[in-house]
Amino acid sequence: MKATGIEVLGQIELEKSINEPHYSCLVSIGNPLSLFTINRPDTKMPQVFKKRFKEILRLSFYDVERKSQLSPHQFPRKVPKKSDIRKAIQFFNQTKEHTEGYTLHCWQGISRSAAIALGYLYMITGSEQEAIVVLKSLRPEAHPHLGIVKMFDEELGCNLSSVNNGLHREWIEKMKLSLDLTEESLLEELKAVEDEK
Repeated sequence: MKATGIEVLGQIELEKSINEPHYSCLVSIGNPLSLFTINRPDTKMPQVFKKRFKEILRLSFYDVERKSQLSPHQFPRKVPKKSDIRKAIQFFNQTKEHTEGYTLHCWQGISRSAAIALGYLYMITGSEQEAIVVLKSLRPEAHPHLGIVKMFDEELGCNLSSVNNGLHREWIEKMKLSLDLTEESLLEELKAVEDEK
């Protein structure tokens, strides 16, 4: 569904498909450069991206909601902030008249970039419901970062969090089914344990 002007990829996916058609504007999200640990490959944007895309917004923060979720070695302790979301919105507004669309990536293309994509889809469609439906069709495995989506709500005056929460509930239910964590199977496990005693 590239007609929406949005695509969401993981960093390695994008590197492998760099010679295929992509939109001209890139939103690249990675972890901050760490001062105390070995840096992961996503702390620096691959050079090939700089050559491939006309306009790039680079954002740098960990895929967590709060600083308390970071280890002491993850420094600087950068989590998504409203200023990051404002930069993403500003980038969209400054480029929307002269681009055919946006390629977004983070490490896996599931949380951080999916959240920015959800905000962009809302800005394109004007509908929370349509935005989530399109995102699910583009990236079925997406479960957008809750904090980023909430900040889009605050900045745009929308309610993407409600549809995103629904998506997260669907994802949890799918995980329960794939792991067979239904109430019936758990009761069977409990009975089997009791029978062994």
